[in-house]
Amino acid sequence: MVSEDIFRLLGKKGVIELLDSLEGKKLKYKELEKIIGNPSTTARRLKSLEEYGLIKREVSSEKYRPVYYSLTKKGRRLLFVVREVREQYGET
Repeated sequence: MVSEDIFRLLGKKGVIELLDSLEGKKLKYKELEKIIGNPSTTARRLKSLEEYGLIKREVSSEKYRPVYYSLTKKGRRLLFVVREVREQYGET
């Protein structure tokens, strides 16, 4: 079931922090890697978030072609729900 998969994903290290970091902005992969601290884990988390349509990956046309990530509408809605749950259960 997709909802169960989303809850499992949210429970993995750094996923909620990645979503929080992307609120209202685009960030480069290297900026997001600092949140998790492990390149392969970061890549897996970002790939999963992208597969579920929660984030968008964008390759820039700049000289070195950096990759940017941002929240999708679906990702913003999920982040809102996560924050509501935090608020209801006392986590800030």
